[in-house]
Amino acid sequence: MFQRSGRGLTPGRLTSALVAAGLAAVVAFAAAPAPPRLGSAMTGDQALGEAVRRAAGSDGYRALSVALIENGVVRTAGVGDMGGPAPRPVDASTLFEIGSVGKVLTGMVLADMVARDGLDPRSPVAGLKGSITYEELASHRSGLPRLAGGLGPLVRGAAANYTHGNPYAGQGVSDVREAAGTAELSGRGTVAYSNLGMSVLGHALGERARLPYADLLKRRVLEPLGMKATTTSTPPAGRAHGYVEAGHEAAPWTSDGYAPAGIGVWSTSADLALLIDAMLKGGAPGADAATPRFTDDDTSRIGYGWYTTTTAKGQVTWHNGGTGGFRAYVGFDRAGGRGVVVLGNTDKDVDHVGLRLLGHDGPRPASGDPLLLTITAGLLLAALVTSWELATRRTPTRNRPQADRLGIVSATANAALMLWVAWLAGAWGTVPFALFILVAAATAAGTALHVARWRELPTARQRGRWLPTAFGLVLNAVIVALLVFVT
Repeated sequence: MFQRSGRGLTPGRLTSALVAAGLAAVVAFAAAPAPPRLGSAMTGDQALGEAVRRAAGSDGYRALSVALIENGVVRTAGVGDMGGPAPRPVDASTLFEIGSVGKVLTGMVLADMVARDGLDPRSPVAGLKGSITYEELASHRSGLPRLAGGLGPLVRGAAANYTHGNPYAGQGVSDVREAAGTAELSGRGTVAYSNLGMSVLGHALGERARLPYADLLKRRVLEPLGMKATTTSTPPAGRAHGYVEAGHEAAPWTSDGYAPAGIGVWSTSADLALLIDAMLKGGAPGADAATPRFTDDDTSRIGYGWYTTTTAKGQVTWHNGGTGGFRAYVGFDRAGGRGVVVLGNTDKDVDHVGLRLLGHDGPRPASGDPLLLTITAGLLLAALVTSWELATRRTPTRNRPQADRLGIVSATANAALMLWVAWLAGAWGTVPFALFILVAAATAAGTALHVARWRELPTARQRGRWLPTAFGLVLNAVIVALLVFVT
């Protein structure tokens, strides 16, 4: 295979390139992620299940578990499967991550302590700058940032966008308290969504009650409502598995520190239906949390966690939630006597499904994240340019020296890294995966053309090539390590 007679594209080298391209295409095809589609399985109320299908469509969802409450009557339906190694149809008892829906539970704990314990919601919370009050934390008006600052959380969050890992890993109660105590306040008095602020609120309420947040939530809200399935424990058995648009499974989000903001909170549509039914009837503990108190925007006001939005057909009180591979929506129309719970195990929003089941208009989420589409196209283009550079440097030109071994290793490593990141984070629900296969094949072919003449090539054509090549390889290794190990 190694030809030493001349520098042209000999039959042996062409054969090597074609074989390498074919093998790369086969491997890429075998590794192709399967973008989620709503499965055919259905459980529970068939009419409700069909209504869910019509409202949601099929692309971007794997399963939806729904409860519809109308005048005290609860109907449930499950569409699709829970994923994982042994996928089963979802039903009203399937556990999903509910994300920020957990914030309304924290708001209700506050309202219950105000009603039953005499807690003044306008009193300051100990350990925070500027005498921030319980009420300000519950309504996102504290001026605290959305998340804790610092290099660690920033790197974890950035890496999780590509690896679909847990950006809250390692964030305990003490980390949240420290971050809130040292954070700079900005925009205090106006509504600015803050996971950090809601987390501080939950732990502050727990300190006041001398209970860990999970126990306080259970005692004040979950047990009185009979919500036995809702939990803040580690990912429970029999749960749904979450997926991203590209079809990769997302890691569950867990964090003791951010639990009051909904991180690591699991529930079922049946359990959350108990909550919504009680809210409609006005008998839930801490139901006053849903009372609109402060202006969010032109159409919405906020209470303690709960938003109330005016639509063309009335008012809806609601909250949604999203984690790496899950989306959730709970809402009710008190005037219409109707409430809804929608839980999904992909990262595609479900708000519009809930609104339509409530009889309100909700726009479908746009297909494909523009930023993700841009990143995918950029990575594929960069890898393609690199593969073209590999393929066309068989002979020297006036402005471009002939390839050397260091250059081949560096270019191949760069192209492989870009392809790997594109495979992890690409918008494969929108971009045809055939493009990835073609670029992978081209990269393999370009590399093979030079490997076939490896013995003819010098290690380095120019002085000083070792240092930039080594730096580039180390940088690639650091990127891989961050993506693999940080989250």
